[in-house]
Amino acid sequence: MGKKKIPGWLKVVIIVIVAIILYFPGVILFGTFTDYNPKNIENINIESYSENIAPDELVIFNWNIGYAGLGKDEDFFLDGGKTSVPSKERVRKNLEGIAEILKNNLSDIYLIQEIDIDSHRSNNINELEYLKNNVFENNYNIAFATNYNVLFVPVPFSKPMGKVLSGLTTISKYKIEEAKRYKLPGEYSWPTKVFQLDRCVILSRIPTNKEKDLVIINIHPSAYDSGGTLRKQQLEFILNIANDEFKKGNYVIIGGDWNSEFTKTNFNYTEKKPESYVELPENMKIDGWKWGYDISNPTNRSVAFPYKKGENFVTVIDGFYVSPNIDIEYVKTLNYEFEYSDHNPVILKVKLK
Repeated sequence: MGKKKIPGWLKVVIIVIVAIILYFPGVILFGTFTDYNPKNIENINIESYSENIAPDELVIFNWNIGYAGLGKDEDFFLDGGKTSVPSKERVRKNLEGIAEILKNNLSDIYLIQEIDIDSHRSNNINELEYLKNNVFENNYNIAFATNYNVLFVPVPFSKPMGKVLSGLTTISKYKIEEAKRYKLPGEYSWPTKVFQLDRCVILSRIPTNKEKDLVIINIHPSAYDSGGTLRKQQLEFILNIANDEFKKGNYVIIGGDWNSEFTKTNFNYTEKKPESYVELPENMKIDGWKWGYDISNPTNRSVAFPYKKGENFVTVIDGFYVSPNIDIEYVKTLNYEFEYSDHNPVILKVKLK
């Protein structure tokens, strides 16, 4: 009696089941062996086009552009939405709008977070190159630091984010003497950490006419960590670096997306506050330093669903912290109703004492 043949359809089912069983272990092993491991401190290449010294008065523009993939019509799967990879048309539309806003608010220094270089989630558009060509041309100095470098992010299973190469950039009309990438402390447990961001800050040193440096620290600490434990470690680290520079006699400005609420606000919304939002710890301060944020308009929205004014949770998590030897002349949130990003930009004007 001959062996009974396995039906073709059953073979297909078995192959699919085995593939699914092996998929995640394979992805985890691949991610582990290709994990990005930067040093604690690294020098950053500076694209230099200007040798000008910083003046006493400066305008600084800060914006998390959400990789041009989180405009008003988008949601995000990690926040309860569905989208992981927006369409190429939508990314291009958002990027064009971001460029237009930057051109309409010309500033001395720009701090930008979540700018993609080569990521599947933004359809592999080099967003920094686009902004160089369409906004900054050859008039600004540019320092870029990678904080997300994963060859394949396997979630969500139905439409994975895939390759991500992204970071933050500091762009200055004045000479950047030195730029360093500082690795932030704290990380998720394995295997989650191999698919997460490698958080960092950019410390840029800009000469002034006062025999002191202007030190700009561009930040984007962790999000989604339960209770804000990682954020607390990282913010303490950032403040220590900043205070060390101030003790050397320098002018210091910390700016960016803090991923922590600066204060309670009175904005109207119907959505329940997501658990990922935490308040800035009360002890997160240095004597004599000044906060620069604007509570008249929100700087960030929840992306659990596309933006609807009065429905999405909104708050203030983007802004600045400046050393005592700097006066804040004004700080203003530009309310674009989250048209092109899940963040609104914030502008700060300062005067060096």
